[in-house]
Amino acid sequence: METLGTLLENKAKGNKGKPYFYCEDQIITYESINNCANRMANAFQKMEISKGDHVAVMLQNCPEYLYCWFGLAKIGAVIVAMNTQLKGDTLKDLIEFSDCKLIVSDQDFLPQYQEIAHRIKGVEITVFDTSGEPFDAHSLNKLFNESPASPPPNAKAISDIDPLIITFTSGTTGLPKLVQNSHRAYIESAKDFAAYTEISSEDRIYTALPLYHANPQIMCILLALVSGGSAVVARKFSASRFWDDVRKYQATAFTYVGAILPILLAQPEHPSEKDHPAKKCFGGGAPKDVYDATVRRFGVEVLEFYGMSEAGAWNTINRPGKGKSGTIGQLRQGFEVKIFDGEDNELPIGKIGEIVVRPNKPYIMFDGYYKAPEETCKSSSNLWWHTGDLGKIDEDGYYYFCGRKKESIRRGGEEITPYDIEREINKHPAVAESAAFGISDPIMGEEIGVAVVLKSSQSLSPQELIAWCEPKLPKSMVPRYIEFIEELPKSASAKVQKIALKKRGLTENTWDRKKV
Repeated sequence: METLGTLLENKAKGNKGKPYFYCEDQIITYESINNCANRMANAFQKMEISKGDHVAVMLQNCPEYLYCWFGLAKIGAVIVAMNTQLKGDTLKDLIEFSDCKLIVSDQDFLPQYQEIAHRIKGVEITVFDTSGEPFDAHSLNKLFNESPASPPPNAKAISDIDPLIITFTSGTTGLPKLVQNSHRAYIESAKDFAAYTEISSEDRIYTALPLYHANPQIMCILLALVSGGSAVVARKFSASRFWDDVRKYQATAFTYVGAILPILLAQPEHPSEKDHPAKKCFGGGAPKDVYDATVRRFGVEVLEFYGMSEAGAWNTINRPGKGKSGTIGQLRQGFEVKIFDGEDNELPIGKIGEIVVRPNKPYIMFDGYYKAPEETCKSSSNLWWHTGDLGKIDEDGYYYFCGRKKESIRRGGEEITPYDIEREINKHPAVAESAAFGISDPIMGEEIGVAVVLKSSQSLSPQELIAWCEPKLPKSMVPRYIEFIEELPKSASAKVQKIALKKRGLTENTWDRKKV
C-alpha cells in the first residue's frame, strides 16, 4: 500500500499541469506541489530532520502548509498540526509532550513562541514567512528556495503503517491528548470518502476550515489528491464572502463543521444564493432543521457524517441520493458501529446508548494517544473503541447523534441529552447559542441549567424562554435554571466547555424557575 509521499509522486506523474491547489490568487499544479514537497523534504534533511522526528507546524491556511506536511511525509517525519490559537503554558506543554525537534511558525504566530522560547530548551524555531515580504537569511524560506526539487536522497524506507500526523483532541477537561495516525489510516479514509461521496477528478472541494483540523486535512486536501480533483482553501472563513468564493473557484463541493451552516443561514437571504456550482457539502454538526434549511435555501445536498480522528476519521455518512435529515447516515464498510449500554450490552433499535466502533481491517484507525497508553486503553474496553458519544440507530440502519455521554444530565434517574434542549432553545429568534448542563441537586440528582448567549441587540427574559420551551420539550427537559451570558467558554478548537459551566454552577445572575 502507498504512503502519502508515493501517492503524491504518482498523482503528479499522471496529472502534471492540472491545478491541484487554489488559495486566493495562487494556483499550484500537481507537478508543482510535488516539486515543492521535494524541496521542503530536502530542506528538512539539511536541518537534520529524519524519519520518526516530530515537527510542529503552526501556519495559516497557505500552500506552505502543504509543502511542510508533504515534505515531512516524504522523509518519514511526523507533522504535529498545531492549533494556531494555542499560546502560553498550553502551547509550551504540548510542544514538550509531543517531543518536537523543530517548530515551523508563520511570522504572525512567532510572538506566541517567543513568549515561551526560554522555557522550551532544545527545540529550534524557524519561520516560514508566507506574507511575501523579504525574508530573513535564517528563515526556512531561504533553505527551501536553495533546495533541489528532486526526491530527497538517503530517506529511510517508509511503510504505510508508519506515523504520518499528530493532531489534538479538544481538551475540554484538561490538556489535549495527542492523536497519532498512520499514512494508511489517512489515505484509506480519504479514498473511502471519495467513493461514498461520489467525488471525482472533475470536482473542486472548497474549505474555509483551518488546516490543523482533520476535517480539511482528509475531506479536502487528501480527498482532492486521491480523486485527482482540486482543493480550494480560503485563508479563513467569511460568511459574506463564502458563496462568492464558491462561484469564483467553481467549487462543486465544500466542507463544514457545526457552526458553518447556521452562520450561513443567519445571513440575509439573497436571490443569488442558489446561483453557484456547489452540488454537495459534507461535515458534522447539521441537526435536522439546519440540514433541511441548507438543502432548501442553498440547493446543496448535505452529506452529514460522524467520526473522530481516533476512529478512522469517519464511520457513518449520508450518501448522495440516500440522505435522511437529522441523522449521521449509514455505516462505512470496514467498520462495525454499535450502540451499547453502560455495561457494554448492545441496545435495540431506537434506544439511546454509547456509540462504539471497531475496524475489521488493519491500521485504519489511529495508533493510540502519544505517550498515553493508559488513556488509549481506557477507551478501548472489550475490544471496542468507546467514543464517549451518545447515539441510536433506526430500523433503516441510519444512525443518530444524541450528544456527549459525559455531558448528559441525570435528572431523577433519567438520562437527558443536552443536545435536544439546545436544539429547541437555539431556534428562538433572539438566541445566538446555548449550552445545557447538569447542576447538582440533593433530590433530583441533577437539575437542568442553561447558559444562553443572545444575538446582538436582542432581549429575552427567562420567563419568555421557558414559555418557548414548554410546548416543544418534554416536561422533564424544560430547564430549571437559566443564565444569560456574554459568551460560552470554549476550547482552542471552539468546542463548548460544558464541564467548565458545570463547575461554575449557580451564580448570582442565575434565574431559578422554582423561586418565581
